[in-house]
Amino acid sequence: MFIPLRLAALSVVISLVSLGLKVMAWRVSHSAALYSDALESLVNVFAAVMVMVALKAAAKPADSEHPYGHAKAELLSAVAEGGMILFAAVLILERAASTIFMPHLPSAPVLGLGLNAAGGLVNALWALALGRSGVTRKFPALAADQAHLVADAITTVGIIAGLSIAVLADLPVIDPLIAMAVAAQIAFMGGRTVLRALSALLDRAPPPEMVDRIHRLVATHAAGAIEAHDMRIREAGQSRFLEFHLVVPGTMTVAESHTICDRIEGALKREMAGVIITIHVEPDHKAKNEGILVK
Repeated sequence: MFIPLRLAALSVVISLVSLGLKVMAWRVSHSAALYSDALESLVNVFAAVMVMVALKAAAKPADSEHPYGHAKAELLSAVAEGGMILFAAVLILERAASTIFMPHLPSAPVLGLGLNAAGGLVNALWALALGRSGVTRKFPALAADQAHLVADAITTVGIIAGLSIAVLADLPVIDPLIAMAVAAQIAFMGGRTVLRALSALLDRAPPPEMVDRIHRLVATHAAGAIEAHDMRIREAGQSRFLEFHLVVPGTMTVAESHTICDRIEGALKREMAGVIITIHVEPDHKAKNEGILVK
């Protein structure tokens, strides 16, 4: 758990650097669009802090009050992050609305856009580093942080392009219009983040390809059993919980059925580290002739 926590801490530092550059860009330019980008970077800082806190909480082992562990802390942090993004969108819209009837071109546009570009580059490079680390595939909180950084970098490119056009064409109204577009974009992103996290908190089923892989593994390693049915799978952060009924011949001993269960669990855990498996063994008259039929 040390590596993801270290990456989360570095995300906080890097987000602060990017925020500082973008706040300076807004202060020298007084641009509504650059204000919107700075505000989004402020959300990045809070999000990075929450990712670090969530990873520490999720790493706690199961206890008497939380027998299934604390993995859902990552999902709760995603809900909070999405809420902050939506709040930032409201603040940006308020700022843009206050300037749209009296728009003005950015002051010191070259310096302002240069500082903003530097802030966006910092985010883009760190998002690339997170992706190459491979850790984002295992930790949903870090994956969400990386996605947010990528979106921030893309937004920065759009803002710089739009403001450059505004300055060159002498069209100050483009500035608040860009801010409104940014607000709409991050509101969509915040809403999607909240909905996805809430869906996962409600024990959303994993992707079909994962379900198919589990079915193949059980069918391959359940030799001696008859079928596996009533399979249920859920994900909570980086943890997965799998349970199903395994039907075996009624004359099979407990030791023999236990050997089959061990073989299935071993194969599943080699493919999915950390999965928690519960297998309920049943005699052959409980067969339903459905689910995974073992040959």
